[in-house]
Amino acid sequence: MQDQWLNLFLLNKFEFSYYSILYFLSGFLFPIVVINNSLSNFFEYKFSSNNYENNKLRFIGYLFTFTLLILSLLIIRYFIFSINYIIPQIDLNIYFDIKLKIFFLLVVMILLLINKTKRFIKRLILLNFFIIFLINWSTYFLNLQGKEIFVNKYIFDNNYYDFYNINILSTSFLFIIEIFYFLWSFITYQKNLSDWSINFPKRVDLIPVSKITIFYLGVLIYYLIFKRVS
Repeated sequence: MQDQWLNLFLLNKFEFSYYSILYFLSGFLFPIVVINNSLSNFFEYKFSSNNYENNKLRFIGYLFTFTLLILSLLIIRYFIFSINYIIPQIDLNIYFDIKLKIFFLLVVMILLLINKTKRFIKRLILLNFFIIFLINWSTYFLNLQGKEIFVNKYIFDNNYYDFYNINILSTSFLFIIEIFYFLWSFITYQKNLSDWSINFPKRVDLIPVSKITIFYLGVLIYYLIFKRVS
């Protein structure tokens, strides 16, 4: 359907038409599906309880530190990625020295320890995903109309920030963050941290991992196909 609207749009790309509007709106289908699915299925997790002492995970400290550190680094890196894309003229290495990076890392780590702020960060991540796609898709759409704008002039000169690469990179970021967000939700579930005790996960507890993987691989395959046919 989207390909048909694209063909009709290209035939009348220099004129106002409903097909151009339909094609433009159709581009938001997948990001809206991604965000809605994340908020509905990958936002709050419930895990089974197991009170048997011999079914507790060991080396909790290593698991806790590793997951919190990696998730925090991914979140910071994702936002830096979006800033570099939206405002490519700004060299963040100039403004963000090692001390400032460590400061932001500690802030994110502290916020992830609190359930309310953890959910707030998740919403910010999804908002960031939508903003990236909004700018990327709008720029692509205007480029098809032959209109050169600021974003076309400065961003599309960099192959790293090509329209197709941005979709794949942004979705890949979100995919990996979702996996570590799930793992962090499992570690911080209920009184796990206060009791410093984590139940060994049952098979049913790991079902969301397969759902996340299948869903985001499907999205990535769609964008790869879109890249080949466009």
